[in-house]
Amino acid sequence: MRAIARSSGVSFSALPSLLQGRTSSAVAGRFTPEEAARRALAGTGLELVVTANGTLSVREAAPQPATSKPPLHTAPTTPAGAAPAATTLNAVTVTAAAELPSYLADRPSTVATKSELLPRLTPFSIDQISRELMQERGDTNIFATLESFAGLTTNSSVSDAGGGFSRAIQIRGFSNGQTLINGIPVYSDSAGTLRGTDSLESVELLRGPAGLYYGSAEPGGVISYNYKRPRTSPAYVVRLDTDDKGSLGAMADLTGPVDEAKVVSYRLVGSARKRVDDQDHIWSKPQSLLAAVTVAPNRDFTSTLTYERLDTDSVPEQENNFLITSGALAGQYYPVSRDFFWGSLNDRVQRTADTVLWDATWSQSEALKIRGGIIAQRYEQWWQNTRATNTAAGPDADGNVQRYVSGRQSEGKSVAGSLDVSGTARHGQWRHDWLVGMGLGTTESSSSARAVASQSRSTGAYPVGPINIYNPTNTDYPYQYLVWEDPLVPGTKRSDANFYMQDMLHLPGGATRVMLGLGWARFESDPRTGTQAVNRLSQVSPRVAAMHDINDATTVYASYGESFVPQSSTSYLDTSGAYITQPVEGVQYEVGIKRDVFGGSGLFTAALFRVDKKNEARLLDGYECAPGRSAVAVGEEPEDACYVTAGLTRAQGLELRLSGQILDGWIAQVGYSYTQAKYKDHANAVYVGRTVEYTPRHNLVLWNKFRVHRSDAAGEFHVGAGLKAWSKVHGTWSGTPDAPAASWGAGYGLVDAGLFWEKSLDAGRKLSVNLNITNLLNKRYYDRRRFPMGTVLYGDERRVALSAQLAF
Repeated sequence: MRAIARSSGVSFSALPSLLQGRTSSAVAGRFTPEEAARRALAGTGLELVVTANGTLSVREAAPQPATSKPPLHTAPTTPAGAAPAATTLNAVTVTAAAELPSYLADRPSTVATKSELLPRLTPFSIDQISRELMQERGDTNIFATLESFAGLTTNSSVSDAGGGFSRAIQIRGFSNGQTLINGIPVYSDSAGTLRGTDSLESVELLRGPAGLYYGSAEPGGVISYNYKRPRTSPAYVVRLDTDDKGSLGAMADLTGPVDEAKVVSYRLVGSARKRVDDQDHIWSKPQSLLAAVTVAPNRDFTSTLTYERLDTDSVPEQENNFLITSGALAGQYYPVSRDFFWGSLNDRVQRTADTVLWDATWSQSEALKIRGGIIAQRYEQWWQNTRATNTAAGPDADGNVQRYVSGRQSEGKSVAGSLDVSGTARHGQWRHDWLVGMGLGTTESSSSARAVASQSRSTGAYPVGPINIYNPTNTDYPYQYLVWEDPLVPGTKRSDANFYMQDMLHLPGGATRVMLGLGWARFESDPRTGTQAVNRLSQVSPRVAAMHDINDATTVYASYGESFVPQSSTSYLDTSGAYITQPVEGVQYEVGIKRDVFGGSGLFTAALFRVDKKNEARLLDGYECAPGRSAVAVGEEPEDACYVTAGLTRAQGLELRLSGQILDGWIAQVGYSYTQAKYKDHANAVYVGRTVEYTPRHNLVLWNKFRVHRSDAAGEFHVGAGLKAWSKVHGTWSGTPDAPAASWGAGYGLVDAGLFWEKSLDAGRKLSVNLNITNLLNKRYYDRRRFPMGTVLYGDERRVALSAQLAF
């Protein structure tokens, strides 16, 4: 049964006492998970049922009358003359330890290799977080989920949209490379923008460059959001939650078949919440709606159409305090409370995003499988943020601090699609798992200028006025309408195309496999403004990997991959006066070992990696450039800055991961990352040999869940304990090569805890109550991007959250 669960990604549950000493049958052929499970249970005295939440459960079979007919699905379903069976499952002995931890996602993934390999058999580093685990830990937004991947950090963005809404993401010391939804690249719904987790079935992280499949991308890694899908068994879930700050939330998740034959099934997920921040007047109201329909007329073809609407209304998260560097208070921070609000009451960030996704899979045998999809997105965003200015000078004699208002509106749309054709070919004892595919995408965006910002200061036409730190009065900004009147200006239009092919060669015996892949990608960026020309790039990205199964539970691997990404701006000029169009290139080497542990209920992974990012344009101090002219010394002519492409940044390190059921009643997930990221070559000599900003060298993430009691009368009680810890980091470098300087932020660790109770009720209903405490010790810490010396943005205080869920 465990082999079926791991091969299909479907979870099974049963009481250990019911399974003790029973042995399931061998199963061979192409079946649905339900069919395979029924075959495996044949003759064991057990039968399969579908639980209220859609998972599969095992129970004692009812006695069959002597005249009863054989159970369904006993006849072979593989037609005569068909290709050899796609999967052969060995006999599995089911024991008391076989209760599967369904929320630990060790499921087949198409993100890492574009083929449905289990994580242990994948020759790259891939992490998965499931819906159950996100809910259990209380991940109310995507940033909480992403930071449960060791080696991935999110940093408060300098964006006026605020650190609680928009955050920068780093993976293995580099920016996140690409965002996917159901494995298809997207543009306008980036991972750095706040979203909830209620629409998601899982989140996956592929570490390292993946230019082979996804074209232009950073070498750090790829994040994939996987939508909840319709199920053929009815299941309904309602959840309510609150916390000690006054936050409220509600979610409903409905799924099931539309017709008796279960050809058409649906999924409807709605979520609304209001999160109250630690800081005065800061809140967010994320809402989401997901509607999906799946059509599966037969077992060879499945098609799903999904629509998601995200709507977020929030107040931008403000800076908490500032360092005063001149005057009588030099060296001190402003004498204000931790939750002091510097802004206007009508400050806002409002964003709506609509996504339509269609995907389909067709497969009649292992010889040929076709998978494709297309995704379209549109977003609109508007923000206004009132911020303190000239803070280094301190307050005036009366305690007043000057402020200004920054605001902008923007919109964008994108369309992308992918098509993969794969199959298996056999030549004697040799086997080829081949793949060819392509992807296409285009996106365009536009935004308004910031005319209000220049006129909102004390000497402008639309001032906001100062705030008094001793007697603060927060009011509405009276000129908000001007942000809406500022017209949109066309932005960049981008298009991508990529083609790839791959072969996984299984050597005789099956223990050794070699993967060879080659991709070609084309990138085109049209700035549509200014004098810059259209930037067109094309690049070949190889990928090579080798795997060897030491035994049935252990695999060692080595891999190599490349990627490329355009320069961060199309307006960079080199010293000859030409626009820089050479792409930034990424290269990664990785070796590792993966092993099934605890009788197959857990997975351990260890990986060593090195990632190089080269040819990144860097500012050249002391020179100015103009289009078509050679560089001149600063001050000779008021021209643009000059850049050179000699940059080389290297990140290398170690990653360890362990997840699964360690003992009966003890489930854990542990991740540790050691990342040493340095500038090996840089136009500014101060950076050469220095570490990369905002990248912690050590990162430890763990979560444990222990069962403390279980009985039919009282239900099940669990306790949870977790830790997220990061070592110290620093900001950008300054000074001289002999005396470099940077602002440092101390490392910190956050302890989380949980109490969980669940009980099965009558009529297949199940009630669950969770009590989650984040930052249990109320650790006071600074966000990794804003910390002394300078601007301070505090991390979240201790928060106690309560949720109740009914599944039926």
